[in-house]
Amino acid sequence: MTAEAKPKGHRNASPRRIHFGIGRKMMSFFRSSKSGRGKPRSQHTPIFSKIHPAKRPALHSRRQSSNEDEPECFHRAIGNILLMSQFFGILPIRYIRSSSVRNFSFYKFAPRVIYSYFVLLAISVMTSISFLHLFRTLNANSFQTKGGIADATVGAMFYGNSLLGNLMFLRLCPKWISIQHDWRAMERLIDNNGKWKGPVLRWRFTLISSTILSLALLEHILSMVNNTPSDVWFGKKNLEDFLIIYTNKSHRFIVRNVDYNFTLGLFIFFISKVSTFTWNFTDLFIMLVSTGLAERYKRLNARILEATPAQLSVTDWHELRECYAVLSALVKKVDNEISGIILLSFTNNIYFICLQLLNGLSPSTAEHPIINSIYFFGSFIFLIGRTTAVTLLTARINDQCKLILPILYNCPSVNYCREAQRLQQQIATDDVALTGHRFFSITRNFMLAVAGAIVTYEVVLLQFNIALQRDEELNNMAAGSNG
Repeated sequence: MTAEAKPKGHRNASPRRIHFGIGRKMMSFFRSSKSGRGKPRSQHTPIFSKIHPAKRPALHSRRQSSNEDEPECFHRAIGNILLMSQFFGILPIRYIRSSSVRNFSFYKFAPRVIYSYFVLLAISVMTSISFLHLFRTLNANSFQTKGGIADATVGAMFYGNSLLGNLMFLRLCPKWISIQHDWRAMERLIDNNGKWKGPVLRWRFTLISSTILSLALLEHILSMVNNTPSDVWFGKKNLEDFLIIYTNKSHRFIVRNVDYNFTLGLFIFFISKVSTFTWNFTDLFIMLVSTGLAERYKRLNARILEATPAQLSVTDWHELRECYAVLSALVKKVDNEISGIILLSFTNNIYFICLQLLNGLSPSTAEHPIINSIYFFGSFIFLIGRTTAVTLLTARINDQCKLILPILYNCPSVNYCREAQRLQQQIATDDVALTGHRFFSITRNFMLAVAGAIVTYEVVLLQFNIALQRDEELNNMAAGSNG
């Protein structure tokens, strides 16, 4: 039985929203009629075999459903974005834009997968050179030289993040197909094969993706302008000259270890763009997955908040508890597969936030001080905003899961049944949230922990910076007195 079924004696009851105070809303919401328990529960498409195994067939039922081609299904809403990522060697799954998850496939030697291997190999080469530079330059002198730590570590962090990100996404491919089968089964169960309207995801995903990628493109263009002289952009230099200047300015750690040539310049230019996209897409991917899960909880909560008292019988509470259990199980399965990506995202973002802060507090010697200032503030604000967006959108899963608890706590005894109690205990005790490889759970409180970590690291870096400036001033004074 769904929330649309009505107990006997209340045939004319219809859903309505209660607009008065929250106290009256909670009390009147649970005053149910004492007449009958309602119609028999309708049979749903199976989702998890752990729930009523005798009534539930296999989890990955391939049976066609009435809303199989619904464009607001998660896998269809995110399909275009994942297809774009395949141009950069990420998630090379066939038929990623298909209207049915049954068409998804992953073959290790398909052309798009071979292209991903090539991208992975190219990034591995850049990462190896970056770590070679790190091992050669990171020593005691690095901590005594202005900008020495950043010069030694930035390449290894940037390309190391890209290498790990591409490896994790490649490893995720077959598991992503399994997740999407579970996700689609969850949608069929909660939506009752189209009887309930699911969340509208397509426009949300388009808005989030276009905002993040547009700002990332603008930030990267500013970075390129900041790393090249002005005559390059007014037609006074050809492509080869541009690559020489750009590579020597932005990838100095590469040309220190490898002799430069035109092919190397093209290679570095291509891989740097792929790695930049991987960095931004990692955060975007976490945002979209989190939004899809949080919106499911939001729609499920709305079914309880918008219902009339006569609609929720013991059977209805049982149905709702099953839906929450299925959604919670899906969140945990998703977390098992992408928690490493989340940890990588936060580690990389915290590093570059600290690096940007340190660079901003140091005197600039850039050729274009105005462009350099615009790039610094724009890049720093974008990085802070993107990290905040990842945290808040991911924390919405935990927020939406716990949102219904006040309603359950205020349930009057006359309407309080065993199924309502089980649902209350399930939501109150189950820690539903995405994690960073289980080192931390992403909730709203986690935002304060991230801010505290950034402040702590920055204080340490500033102490190094102040000490270096003092030593530099003393050396200049000593040189002046000797002169």
